[in-house]
Amino acid sequence: MNNRISELLNLNDKTALVTGGATGIGASIAETLAAAGAHVVIADINLEGANLVSSKIGGHAIETDVTDPASAESAVNFANTIGEGISILVNNAGSYHHAGSILDQSHESWATSISINLESMFCCAQPAAKIMASKGSGGTIVNIASVDGILPCLGTGYDTAKAGVIHFTRTLALDLAPHRIRVNAVSPGNIPVPTLKKMHNGEIAHFWPEDSSETGLMGPMMKMRSNNIPLGRKGETEEIANAVLFLAGSASSYITGQNLVVDGGWTLI
Repeated sequence: MNNRISELLNLNDKTALVTGGATGIGASIAETLAAAGAHVVIADINLEGANLVSSKIGGHAIETDVTDPASAESAVNFANTIGEGISILVNNAGSYHHAGSILDQSHESWATSISINLESMFCCAQPAAKIMASKGSGGTIVNIASVDGILPCLGTGYDTAKAGVIHFTRTLALDLAPHRIRVNAVSPGNIPVPTLKKMHNGEIAHFWPEDSSETGLMGPMMKMRSNNIPLGRKGETEEIANAVLFLAGSASSYITGQNLVVDGGWTLI
């Protein structure tokens, strides 16, 4: 392979902070960035899971509550002590536990969903952006949004938060462009992560009420759309990680403010 081509996905000596990297999509992102040569720091409220993944990839782990500005800043500062300092932030942490109809959802549940899925992006991006800007060498931020931010799916809290992530990405990209910090988002489609598989198999309790109010969000229309993906299958966590790798490296050096939808055509129908 031509050396110039191989360098496009080379992250040697880069330091990447991946939030929510203990399981699922986040774990795959951490593994993929490490395979590309990056020093990877996993920030997760589940320290045991973060340690398992970090030991597997030769990375680092730090217990972090991404909804707490002080905790998020501590994780960013820790990542900045690794290698040449933080130059990649992957805002992956999120939760779909608070889903369902507004007829069932409490205000506390709504606020929690917004906090975990949207406010956390600011908590991590601000300290990371300040460090990247102060160094003057640029950087990359990748926010994990969702197709639910484009088409309604799980509920007012989660879907609204993910829509906010997409526009937060665009705003942040324009804000930080003078500092050569690129900001993009990835919107995964139907990706059966381990926790969802366990829920559907009855191994763990449902995250939202099974006997909730009648709603169009998770009714027949949604099930029909979810079962009719144009490419004919659900996605894999590695396929989301590959998109993040592309946006984190020099292959995407002239791309900022974009939302890369990785959904097998789910949002086409």
